[in-house]
Amino acid sequence: MEVQRQRFSWPLFLSPFISRLGDSLYVFGLNWFVVKATGTASMLGMVQGIGGIVLMVGDIMAGPLVDGYNRKWIMAMSDLISFIACAILATIVNVNNPEFYQLVLLTCIMDIGWAFNYPAAKAIIPEVITPQYLEGFNAYSNTAFNLANVIAPLIGGVLLTISWIDFRTFLWINAGSFLLSLVLTISLRYHPIQNDRPSLSIWESLKEGFQYIWQKKILALLVAIDATVNFFYAGVNLLLPYDVNHYYNGNEKYYSYVLSLLAVGGLIGGLTLVHTHSKVKIQKILIDILSLGIVMIVGGLWISYPVLLVVGALFGFYISRIGVRLMTMVQNRTEIAYLGRVFGIWFLSVDSMQPIGDFVFGFVIDWFKHQTFFILGAILLISVVLIAVILRRHRSAAV
Repeated sequence: MEVQRQRFSWPLFLSPFISRLGDSLYVFGLNWFVVKATGTASMLGMVQGIGGIVLMVGDIMAGPLVDGYNRKWIMAMSDLISFIACAILATIVNVNNPEFYQLVLLTCIMDIGWAFNYPAAKAIIPEVITPQYLEGFNAYSNTAFNLANVIAPLIGGVLLTISWIDFRTFLWINAGSFLLSLVLTISLRYHPIQNDRPSLSIWESLKEGFQYIWQKKILALLVAIDATVNFFYAGVNLLLPYDVNHYYNGNEKYYSYVLSLLAVGGLIGGLTLVHTHSKVKIQKILIDILSLGIVMIVGGLWISYPVLLVVGALFGFYISRIGVRLMTMVQNRTEIAYLGRVFGIWFLSVDSMQPIGDFVFGFVIDWFKHQTFFILGAILLISVVLIAVILRRHRSAAV
């Protein structure tokens, strides 16, 4: 039976957006109320640190299962389990003195759910969306994802102004978001492409996924590019507050304005690609990376708040475009049967590079201060040169 694909799918667009919005609100409430209740950030740090480790383990396990089972029902089950976990904790939690084990358990369940839901949602897109509309749909999806991160703190801030709102309220909101996401996922029109390959164990399937990426050099290169970009992203996340604290009197409004423009830039960057129907080429990604590198170097020339605002906006703009195009290239270059494992391995590399970048740039920024902008720009420019050399050698070997 021929699979009828669509130009756009509202359930596939809205489901990840709503669950992400609920997640962001949960993290906002967790950060605020746990520190308020305990008077320290140590419990919060341990909860999020353990959750991060569990997320990486989930990334490893998710790929084989996403490729081995119905992707729609994997998304639905992850939403259902997360809904039940949030609802149970909302019922039993002591909002004035939350138990450490309860917060760890809920965060781990949600991170595992996210580790399975996100690769399944990305792997299912080529099975639902017509190929020439993939980049446009990814652009819409990425823009909505960024929008959730933007409006969650705004909604959270409004909720905190209401006297009767507490941590339990945030838990129920998150539970409701998972329930709505579950309903949308169930309504998704999806006919999985039949896979007649013999079933493998999780580890055999994962090994096959790594071999597949290594054999298709372009996929290995795309994974390496995104890992480098996220390493770079970690540096920018540390550098922006450092600049505001050391050169602009630590004014929190100045920092919030930079983050707001970064988010707006990300939204605009995604929207510039929504009507693109041509096939994505790696040269377009390299142009965006090159442009971002130049922006960073120019930003390092002046210690000026207006310049910092422009750098923040352009950073969000190009990072969004790079992410959309990388996602679309991976979907176009990967066989349907391997998409779950490819995305699982890809997200594992991304999730692992973030803490490495935090550690490295924590020292680099202390040493080089504002001049770290030059280092960030140099990393991107060198990356473009190396990628160009690798591509040239690959084409020469193929001739």
